Amino acid sequence: MDRRHHEPANTSFSIPRQITAATATSASSSNGAVYPFNDDYEWPRKGTTRSIFMMKLSTSCHTRILLFSCLAFLSPISVIAGEFLVISDIHFNPTAGLDKKQFQQLSSLPASEWPKFLSSLKQPVSQPGSDSNLSLMNATLDAAQQRLTDPQFILYPGDLLSHEWQAKYNQLAARNLHDDPTTYREFTRKALTVVANAFKERFPGTMVYATLGNDDSFCQDYWIQPNGAFLSTFFKVWKPLLGEVGNNATAQKSIQSLGVYSVDLPGSKNNRLIVLNSVFWSASYCCDYFSPKAMNCCDCVNQGDEPGKQQFAWLERELATARQQNKRVWLLMHVPPGLDSYAEEKANGASRAAELWTKEFTTRYLKLVSDYRDTLSVSFAGHTHMDDFRVDRIRGIPVLLHKISPGVSPIFGNNPAFQIYQRANSGKIVNWQTHFTDLKNGSAKGRSPAWKLEYDARASYGITEVNAQSMTQVFAAIKSNPTGPEANAYRRYYRVQATPIAIQDLLIYACAVLNATFDDYHRCVTSQGLLPPQQDTEPARLRESASRG
Repeated sequence: MDRRHHEPANTSFSIPRQITAATATSASSSNGAVYPFNDDYEWPRKGTTRSIFMMKLSTSCHTRILLFSCLAFLSPISVIAGEFLVISDIHFNPTAGLDKKQFQQLSSLPASEWPKFLSSLKQPVSQPGSDSNLSLMNATLDAAQQRLTDPQFILYPGDLLSHEWQAKYNQLAARNLHDDPTTYREFTRKALTVVANAFKERFPGTMVYATLGNDDSFCQDYWIQPNGAFLSTFFKVWKPLLGEVGNNATAQKSIQSLGVYSVDLPGSKNNRLIVLNSVFWSASYCCDYFSPKAMNCCDCVNQGDEPGKQQFAWLERELATARQQNKRVWLLMHVPPGLDSYAEEKANGASRAAELWTKEFTTRYLKLVSDYRDTLSVSFAGHTHMDDFRVDRIRGIPVLLHKISPGVSPIFGNNPAFQIYQRANSGKIVNWQTHFTDLKNGSAKGRSPAWKLEYDARASYGITEVNAQSMTQVFAAIKSNPTGPEANAYRRYYRVQATPIAIQDLLIYACAVLNATFDDYHRCVTSQGLLPPQQDTEPARLRESASRG
């Protein structure tokens, strides 16, 4: 079987002495590496602690590679305490392929009957340039459940609803959302319920900690309202997936007011998750570009920066409490800080980029990261749909990694993907694997596409821990050797085996990873001998323009 998509070229491995020729069989790759495996090992179940040398894996090619990468990079005493799943940016579009009659039929049904109706249409999975229909969402969650039956928990970094949600509704509804907001809000509630039920059916009893994205709103894109009807609806729909958070009066209030909450992560005494609504900090929040105007359905008003300020005050209190309780904090958000590298328009080394957050909130956030560097551990984000990274550096020192999760929706030309992470007993994240289906090359045209392992992070990037320091080293290697193994891996994995990053553009992306402000990014780009980048003040407009191009 061709392993070119799973292991970087020119990589050599050695078998740990615990695995001998007498106990292991092997499979050779195209680059000559040997992957040992047998059936005497078992991954830990949820809530348990087991040695990495007690893994039980099937004898498929992909799991052999996964086992070997763990064995090759972990010491014999390394312990995996548990695994968790990250799925992002589904952007569920139940209207895909429907005519007005079918839409009316769907709208009249309860949410519990939507999957049966949509499945009866026998739609193939969504293709590049479109958001996820039911077929793609179900195929993704089925593949994730097959690969990790019992995760300790699931993180969802936002965007449950499709792009242009309001416009899609108006194109098919008998009455538009302005004239009949009640029916529109009920349709949206049902769509959210279908997504929640899809998780519950495949992962019963597993907590799914979700944040909201810029498309998750009764109002327009980036117009979510604090203390609004959408936040109340989201809480009611998602409450069964939140466990103790759903029954906590304080969390209920914070979710319905700002979309924020915190929770101690299952399987760890030391890790606390703080869930943020970073849309409030976006430079596109309540911008004129997405103003509801005549389609104002739900008392949508421009909130300015007040919700963002309220969220900052809440975050400061949460971090202070976590420090007092000796907790290590993970963050979950949708829009990461830093530069939007997807939207860069490149020509002869020139580029355009926009800061994803306002300058005020970026500055305040970086100070907070500096002040709480002893408390913050890692951050998970979505939004770009790409398999990417952002590193917050304070005076050149890497402090906090934002791991940007690849999206399920292939609207930006990426292949759909999800990621499985491993945690050590200490609570530190030590590895991850990315699984994907290949839309670009035509292997996922039906309703049940093939999914496969794309890569193992330890094998591809040589990391021993998932943090700001390790990924800074990776991107330092990329900058110093743009044709090296780390660079080749990042170029391929960025769009999940779709169109790779062009070699001549690679340093632009690397500068975006390592610099949180445009000024620092500008210095980085020009120091590489490239033309000075142009700054765009509207990230949402720049992203939409680039996606059309």
